Amino acid sequence: METDWSVPKGIFVKHYGSAIQMHRGGVYTDYKQWDVPQELEQTWMDERIGQLTAGLSIMNWDAVDELTSIAKYHANPLIITAVTAFASRQLMSADSMVRLVYAERLIELIKRYESIIPVDKLRETYQLTMNLLEDVVMKPLVLDPGHELQQYGLKDKRGLNLRVEKNKEEIIRYFRN
Repeated sequence: METDWSVPKGIFVKHYGSAIQMHRGGVYTDYKQWDVPQELEQTWMDERIGQLTAGLSIMNWDAVDELTSIAKYHANPLIITAVTAFASRQLMSADSMVRLVYAERLIELIKRYESIIPVDKLRETYQLTMNLLEDVVMKPLVLDPGHELQQYGLKDKRGLNLRVEKNKEEIIRYFRN
């Protein structure tokens, strides 16, 4: 008889495949009872990353947020490659908040993958991130419906620009070290 893996898969995916997150969620003991083979966990993670990279969108940031969370626990360079490719193709026409949010996620991914990905790919992601941040500052404030500054603790374009400058300083400082 074949095992129905839907319950442990749901737990695994919900907690980004992280034993720490499962423990915090109080489900680690239940999950371990399933004795899931590592190969199956890797298959589930690859499937989830594939679903999320296909679901990247300028209208809904859930996919990029979840990919960034997964990256904290799994070193899969496909994540930064896919987010960089999406951002370079889609974000130059996006609103100001979308560009800022994606730039911030790219900064997190750069930090996570800097020792794993080739230097040329890292440089490409760095340059794209800086371009996104520069665009937010240089171009007029444009917000799509549902992307209100107040949702992100910002009041106006000046506040947005200050957050951009903070991010630029962070990434420049990171690359100097």
